[in-house]
Formats: sequence, structure tokens, C-alpha cells
Amino acid sequence: MPVEERVTRIPLPNGDALITDSEFRIIAGGVTARTGTNWDKDGCPFAMIGGRKWRPEKEGLTWLASRIKRRNPRRARAAARATAISAIAE
Repeated sequence: MPVEERVTRIPLPNGDALITDSEFRIIAGGVTARTGTNWDKDGCPFAMIGGRKWRPEKEGLTWLASRIKRRNPRRARAAARATAISAIAE
């Protein structure tokens, strides 16, 4: 068995570990290679080692979590106005 097939994790000094791109994409929800390439363009961390793409597991997942978009909460003033209008309509 070649060495490159046996190594699946490369420990880093900061406690994180590099994992293969394919393993990272599985952890991140089973996304396609095309989505992973788009992440590269958007700034997802990776390193090319021996012609293979590796990603830091914890840092990569933190980067992915930072991209979660949340809906802005409804402003209290707009909510009060909507309640007043519905009360008048009844």
C-alpha cells in the first residue's frame, strides 16, 4: 500500500489537522468537488501537498460556519405597525 493512501491526517502545531479535500467535503455535508472549488475562490483555507489538496479541519469548518446567513430580525416598529393595521382591519 503506497504511503499516500495511508496518510489521511497531517497534524499541525496549533492542534488542528490537515485532512484531504474529499474527506473535508464529506464532513461539510457531502458537497461536490465543484462546490469545493467555489469555496477556494471565496477564501476557504487549503494547502497543496504532493499534488493533493488538503484542508485544515477545524479552521475550514470555522470558515464554513462564518458564512451562515441569518435573516435580519423584524424591527419592533414595523411589527407594532403591522399589529395596529391588523387590529384596525378587524
